[in-house]
Formats: sequence, C-alpha cells, structure tokens
Amino acid sequence: MAVDLGASSGRFAAGWREEGELRFEIVEQISHAPRFHGGRWVWDLDLLLGLCRRAIDYAGANFLRATVGIDSWGVDHGFLDREGRLLGPPVSYRDPTHQQAMNSIESEQPRLYALTGIQRQPFNTLCQLIARRQEQPDLPERATWLILPDLLGFLLTGERGYELTQASTTQLLGLDRQWCPEAFELAGWPIPGEQPISPGGPIGRVADGVELVRVGSHDTASAVRGMGDLAEDEAFLNAGTWSIVGAVLPEAVTTAEAEAGNWSNELAVDGRVRFLKNVPGFYVVNRLHDELSLAADVPTWLEAADNTFEGRFDIFDSSLYNPESMPRAVEDLLGSAPTSEGAWASVALGSLVDALADQVYELSKLLGRPLRKLRVAGGGSRSEAFCRTLKDRTGLAVSKGPAEATVVGNLLAQLEGSVMAR
Repeated sequence: MAVDLGASSGRFAAGWREEGELRFEIVEQISHAPRFHGGRWVWDLDLLLGLCRRAIDYAGANFLRATVGIDSWGVDHGFLDREGRLLGPPVSYRDPTHQQAMNSIESEQPRLYALTGIQRQPFNTLCQLIARRQEQPDLPERATWLILPDLLGFLLTGERGYELTQASTTQLLGLDRQWCPEAFELAGWPIPGEQPISPGGPIGRVADGVELVRVGSHDTASAVRGMGDLAEDEAFLNAGTWSIVGAVLPEAVTTAEAEAGNWSNELAVDGRVRFLKNVPGFYVVNRLHDELSLAADVPTWLEAADNTFEGRFDIFDSSLYNPESMPRAVEDLLGSAPTSEGAWASVALGSLVDALADQVYELSKLLGRPLRKLRVAGGGSRSEAFCRTLKDRTGLAVSKGPAEATVVGNLLAQLEGSVMAR
C-alpha cells in the first residue's frame, strides 16, 4: 500500500507484482489544503492520518500480508512533548513567518550552502524551526519535532525516526548525511538523538499482517525512483504542485554557480543526489483554473491556449507564493487582464514552460554537458499541451510518465524488500 500525500491532495494505492510486473490501483483520493488556525496556516493532520488508517484497513481486509509506505512533500513537521503528545497541528510551509526567519540568517546562507548543499528557501525546516522558536522561546527545551511521514509513522506505531530523503530537504543535514551541528546552532534547536535512516526496512506493525515500512518518504525521491533509469543526458521533471526539474548525480554540486542559481542537492532513494530546482509549477496554474471557475479540466483548458496572446509573468515572483487572489496577482504582474479563457491558458502555460525551459538550460550549463532528453512525470505529464510546449521550447526529446511516478516509486521500494543505500 502506498500512501502518497501531496500539498493539495492525498491518495492511497494498492500495488502488487503480477507476472513479473508492478500492478497498482488508486483506491482513494482526497483534496486538502492548509487552513488558517490560531494565527497560522496549518495542515489538517487528522485528515491525513485518517487516510493512512483507511489504507491500513484496506490492506488488512484485502491481503493476507501487506506493507504500507508513506511519502509526502518535504520540510513540514509536527512537534511532540516529552510524553509523545502532539503539540498542535503542523504549520504549513506557506506561512509568511518563515520568510522573516530566513531574512534573519541571510548572512549565513553561503556557509549553510557549503555545509548542506540545500537551496535558500523560506520554507526550509531550518527557517520554520527558527520561526517557532521566536514565537515560543522555550519550545526547543520541551518539544521534539518529526517530519510529516515520520510524524504519521510515530502516531501509527509509536516508533520515532528520521528518514534520509526527507531529512535532506530540511537544510539541517550535512553533505556527510548526518545532522549538521552548525545548522542546528543557527536554528537554536538541539540536534535530534537519532541520525537519519536510509529507506528500506520495517518501522512497526500497524495491524494484523500489516507492517509500516520506510520508503523514500520525500515524494520527489519516490517519483524519481518511479521514473526508472535515467540516461546521463536526461533530466527529470516531476510536474505537480511544485515542478521539480533536475538530474540524478553521484555527488553533490556546491559550486558558486549552483548556489547563485539556488539549486539544491537532495538525496535519492538509492543514495545518489537529486540535483534540482523547485519551480512553483502547477500550484499557480491550478489556482488560476479554480479561481477563474473554468468548466473544462486543466489539460483541456491548456489545450485551448490562445497563442496569439503573448503576455507572460515571472512565476517565481514572491507575490504568487500564497496570494488572496491568484488571478489578481497575475494581472498585477502583467499590467492588464487577459480577456478570454484561451488567453488565460496561454499566460499560465507559457509562463510555466518558459521558467522550466530556462532551468533546463541552466542545469545543462551547471553539469557542463548537453542534455538531450527530458522525462516528465507527475500529474502535469497528463497535459499534452504542456509536454508539447516543453518540447518546442527546450528542443529536447520529451518522454512522458508515469503520471503516478510517486506511487510507483513508493510501491517499488516496498516490493523490492530492501533499498541500496550508500
């Protein structure tokens, strides 16, 4: 059973091996979003935990013996008191207090990049821990924190731990794959007593015949695993709420050029490095679609893009991070409002693809070699217009799928029984 939690939807899938091939079916999918509570944007942990429990119940009812693996987006976490009780709902990475926390350590960013290889972003766990300490100075003395899949695993089994691919997103993990003392000193938090653990192996029993196991619990790590083998001249793009573009490398890249471009070195399921860039992606596109109240689904809407409308906006602009109105925010950047659904589709599609094409070009420069192929997975790969426009804009051979790459990678880690780790 794969529980896959994205930042706008969650699902669980049943998978099995049949005639030497992986088969799976999505059993349930739910929508979710952060809500404003207690002065902060927070996640509904009960909703996510309920989905995990229904996956466990499904496994127990339909299989004689089963495993469950949980993956999610990165960086977000929850706090536990000394008795293991949850201290409120996890705060969302989109909460504005994290930008203020990042600003407070601006002068330390070059040193942090040399130590961790992780991009400078307000949503990093490091910045979130600083923000929580600033709000509650005694919190580091009375609480421990667990990243979301590890937190859910603890609530289901009582077993604590930190999974390595998730830990690598936090800006708290050194390039040696151990917690970085200097980063924790900046955060003002004690170093956890447990070092991160590579994917593979059991966490604990959650029902008769059902065991929770450790997969690549960062969703992009599972997605890259689900894409299969990537050629040396092939980049990956996991297109979802965030569009993650990058390459799988044997070692981290921490050059001055990589730091200036805000590229990140996160870990793959097999222990290699996912050298990547986060692009806001379909978060902006989907919010435009929903807030414009369009009848057609997103792929159909993008297919109808009016390419005579050439307006474009900077998809990295901070005003798009969590605006009250996405259409109004885009209009402000454009200086005028598109006047038709096709024009809006052209703006959304063209702006996203332009940003991604620029990152693919920059990736090739940083690697010092040409890229000839681009593997597109995730929900965005279902859009023919998106993939076609990417091919035209980048000049690369674009291959698609699997759309459910994260689910596939999660299931493969379980079915293989063990995962290589460096």
